[in-house]
Amino acid sequence: MDWTFFGLTPIYKVQKQEQIFDLVYHSKGAFTYSDVYHMPIYLRHFYIKRLDKLFKQQNKDHESAMRKSHSKSKASSPKMRRR
Repeated sequence: MDWTFFGLTPIYKVQKQEQIFDLVYHSKGAFTYSDVYHMPIYLRHFYIKRLDKLFKQQNKDHESAMRKSHSKSKASSPKMRRR
């Protein structure tokens, strides 16, 4: 087992740093490294879930807009009368 009596496991340390990076990077300056590092775990998880929800909604909206523009851009061939 990787548990130590005092301290964090190596896996948890990596997960924590990834969460810190994600929040600092994707918050576009709203959080600093120090803010997130000292943030309570429940708040860190809340903000990560909120950003995930936001990105999923943005992707859904983008895909919807692409489908609409793709369906509008389909040009039908010109109809010509034969003589």
